[in-house]
Amino acid sequence: MDLSKISNLLKQKRKELGITQEELAQKLFVTEKAISRWETGRGTPDISLLIPLSEVLNIEISELLNGEENKNEVEQLIEYEKINKSNKFNTHFKLTILLYILSIFLFLFYLRLEYNSSIEVNYFIRLLIMIMASICIILGNKIYNDNYVEKIEDKKKVTKFSQIIVFIYYIILLFNMVLFARYHHIESINLIPLKTIIEILKNGNLYSIIINIFGNLFIFMPLEYFLMELFKVKKFTMNFMLSLGIISIIEITQFIFQIGVADVDDLILCTSGMIIFYFIYNNMWKKYKIKKAKGVSTIKCDN
Repeated sequence: MDLSKISNLLKQKRKELGITQEELAQKLFVTEKAISRWETGRGTPDISLLIPLSEVLNIEISELLNGEENKNEVEQLIEYEKINKSNKFNTHFKLTILLYILSIFLFLFYLRLEYNSSIEVNYFIRLLIMIMASICIILGNKIYNDNYVEKIEDKKKVTKFSQIIVFIYYIILLFNMVLFARYHHIESINLIPLKTIIEILKNGNLYSIIINIFGNLFIFMPLEYFLMELFKVKKFTMNFMLSLGIISIIEITQFIFQIGVADVDDLILCTSGMIIFYFIYNNMWKKYKIKKAKGVSTIKCDN
């Protein structure tokens, strides 16, 4: 079975029908990258897609499987499935597994540093380790998505799986930073807005300003991303109420269990950070959709 003949046939039939790769992908409910892989010989359609693909391109399955060899169709399907499986366990697959293993290792290493009182590690190093663990998951799933996932529905599942794992990492990091890693038995509360912020800006050093001002401003921004993308909370009013509610619960918890300082300025900074991220992300997403729509219309005009 000649993969180059299959890829050339797919490309030829698509062009004969006068449709773009994106239009063919939409008809089959797969990604545009999947079509590109098929037409360049870097991959083959999943066996479950052979019938709908042959129907869209108006060709017989035997033609799709290279009928020039004059083999029985069942034999062709068996050979085709063997090639399909061999393509699925190539370098990209091994790299995906390696990135997952590395992510798990980094996560376990972070837990060891966080809960071993005999090891003193800088706050930023622990944060960097968790960021690297999250990046490994995101990269691994992106490689898997780009090289193996064909159906749009499956692509969404893989993306959601990435988000869930990174969300778990983030929640563990967040709890350690705002609750478990705090000094215990501190009876302190501040209900005067901007009091703590002004004091830190006036008397604090660079490290305390970064940790207390910028840290509180940025630490909950990822949570806003998860609210929008993982939990599909898109409306501003609901986002604001959830952001305010989550931060308030954390501050109240700190006050009740005497962990750290229950500070209204923390509430202001953390909530502000989430809302700032909400508007920036939505603006960037709108620009991306507009750019993508323009790109699609340009492709259609060229074809």
